Amino acid sequence: MKNLSKLTLGLVLCLAPLASWSYENFAVETAMQDCYSLAMIGMDSVINSRVGVPAEHALPLSRKLDALDTDYAYDDRFLVVMLDAYLWDKTPHSYALKVFYDCAVNNRPLHSAKLSP
Repeated sequence: MKNLSKLTLGLVLCLAPLASWSYENFAVETAMQDCYSLAMIGMDSVINSRVGVPAEHALPLSRKLDALDTDYAYDDRFLVVMLDAYLWDKTPHSYALKVFYDCAVNNRPLHSAKLSP
């Protein structure tokens, strides 16, 4: 009986993520995940600035993935968020909220609902 209850509990726990995953809206979800990741990068950068990590160490992290070794192509969004974090004088969490809000405002058409007549 004990093994049956463990098996049942294990099966329910395995299927729970599948049930919640099927109701996601992937177009909006992707944009929100981008904003969230940008905010977390900003929060980490504020923390790095407070513990003494030089701003020059943020540059390689903002390079585009397809850039060559001799090519200095940076992702402007990441670079601005990371370097702006070094000038932030409030809490890391408040910077993450600011970055997330700014990103959400820039993606407003994606998140806004239109009233249909």
